[in-house]
Amino acid sequence: MLKIQENISLKDFTTFQIGGKAQYFVVAKTEEDLREAFAFIKSRKLPLFTLGGGSNILVSDHGYNGLVIKNEIKGIKFIDQANDKVILECGAGESLDDVVALSVIRNLSGLENLSGIPGTVGGAAVQNAGAYGVEIKDHLVSVGGLNSDNGKRFIFENIDCQYSYRDSLFKKNKKFVITTVTLELCKKPFFKTEYAGLKNKLANIEKVQASDIRKAVIQIREDKLPDWRKVGTAGSFFKNPIITSEYYEKLIAVFPNLPGFPETKGKTKVPLAWLLDNICNLKGHKEGKVGLYEKQPIVLVNLGQASAKDISDFAEKIIKIVKEKTGIEIMPEVEKI
Repeated sequence: MLKIQENISLKDFTTFQIGGKAQYFVVAKTEEDLREAFAFIKSRKLPLFTLGGGSNILVSDHGYNGLVIKNEIKGIKFIDQANDKVILECGAGESLDDVVALSVIRNLSGLENLSGIPGTVGGAAVQNAGAYGVEIKDHLVSVGGLNSDNGKRFIFENIDCQYSYRDSLFKKNKKFVITTVTLELCKKPFFKTEYAGLKNKLANIEKVQASDIRKAVIQIREDKLPDWRKVGTAGSFFKNPIITSEYYEKLIAVFPNLPGFPETKGKTKVPLAWLLDNICNLKGHKEGKVGLYEKQPIVLVNLGQASAKDISDFAEKIIKIVKEKTGIEIMPEVEKI
């Protein structure tokens, strides 16, 4: 019998260390647990939110008026394929970094750039988590799970998941609860090391291995990001803005050193950290219990006992300043619950 708890604080289930109480809360370890949870919400006509590692969300001070399912469905399986490929099947509740570490131990290439990212594999598939030139979609074959409306299984191929920059079908439609994620990795070296900081870290290594990249990525993250185990944070709070290449040209006429990275269809991605630091002078800016991290201004930090409202109000001020200074409207990466 599934144990459904009431009035459970969500604060301890998020890396921001913020959040009110869930009206109902359950830990799901199997698909049968999920089906029982679905029957419960149907009987009471409740909304549903599926929680992974809580690393990219901001939970309201008022909590969640419905059922929160903590997805702890586990399982890891490596399956050899032809042409030096390996299929990796993961339960959605597995730690993303643990899975990355296991793939590196096996000398498989593909996930090493995602080292050190907190959260679960399922959460990464929802968010299209990415870092240092790699996104989860680059190696994702399919996503399986249950439709909470009818309890039926689904399997979506990569193309069906509507992936884009930090976005997917699963962010838009909460009825699809992920249970498994299937990835394709490679036995041969197939690395992405163009990111400047990563390239510099690896410069003196003659024959780069996946383990070298993992070590370098973790060092870079430790150097510029707060430790989410000690400091309340959800990592990058905002997305890097993608603007038209035409507008980018106008900006560099005013700010000649502004970096830009070409995207498809006449678009350019601009590093928000550079804008916040060099144009808005906001690096390390603090107001009350909230601040921008002094080493990486794209990251908001809970300086101690901040509320969700404190975070939201501070973020809105940052959005307004960037708009006034650059004409760019930035968007949150963190999901508000």
